[in-house]
Order: sequence, then C-alpha cells, then structure tokens
Amino acid sequence: MKNNYSKILNIIVLVGILLTIMLLAGIPFILGALSKSADIGIESKFIVTITGGVYICALPYVVALFNLRRLCKYITSKDAFSRSIPKYINNIAYCAFSEVIIFNLMNIIFYFAFDIYLYAITIFSCVIVSFLSLAIGVFALISSKLFERVIEIKDENDKTI
Repeated sequence: MKNNYSKILNIIVLVGILLTIMLLAGIPFILGALSKSADIGIESKFIVTITGGVYICALPYVVALFNLRRLCKYITSKDAFSRSIPKYINNIAYCAFSEVIIFNLMNIIFYFAFDIYLYAITIFSCVIVSFLSLAIGVFALISSKLFERVIEIKDENDKTI
C-alpha cells in the first residue's frame, strides 16, 4: 500500500512539474497567436513584457514544485522524520509569500506601464491568487513548526526506549 501511495504521489508531482514547464514554454506562442487574432489585438511590445511577467511570477511556483518533489521523496522514504523536511516546508512557505509580492507587483507594473484599468476581473484574480498563496504559506509555516515538534517528540521517544 505504501509503495502505491509513493508512486501516485510522485506521479502527481511529476505531472504538475511537466505541465508547468510545457505551459511556460508555450506562453510566447499562445500570446503570438492571440496577437494575430482578429478579435483580440495584443501589440507586439506587450507580448515580450507579458511573457517576462509570467516567467517572473512563475519562478517561486516552480521552486516550490521542486521543493515539493524533494519533500515527497523524503516522506515516502524510510527517513520520514528527517530534519530537512521542515526546511523544505519552510522553503515552500517562503515561495508562497514571495508569489504574493511578485504577482501583485507585476500587476501594479502592468496597470501603470500599459494603462490597464482596474477592471473587476483583474482585481478578482489578484485577490484570489493573493489569498490562496497566503493561505498556502501560513499552512506551510504551521506544518513546518508542527513537524519540528513531531521530530522532537520522536527523538525523545527514541532516547527513552
């Protein structure tokens, strides 16, 4: 059962990493196709800037995915109470908090640089991404502290036996 669990967990994380890389590689092509579309006219100067903004916003997410991959390897291995697991969880939390800052800064830059008005759809996406990233970051920090406490209890238990 545990072997199946670890395989499923690793497959899910690998699929997430592969989909992210494929979508990030396809962003310039998608924006290029949208710029040539008759309905949606995106100027060519916007394509490079939007692509760069997407790549900058994706950096913490990709780093968090690779930390999650390492975390899954530790949890599914025999060394599930390793001291490095809270460090990986803290890295995921820091990536989530930096995602909030970077995403909102990029949106502010796009608003002022390209005269994009604050429509309801842009504010809605900012609020959703910010609250989700904050929730993930807080949950990861709490999980890290909890896991550190569990490791301390396990070490005390191992010393008494």
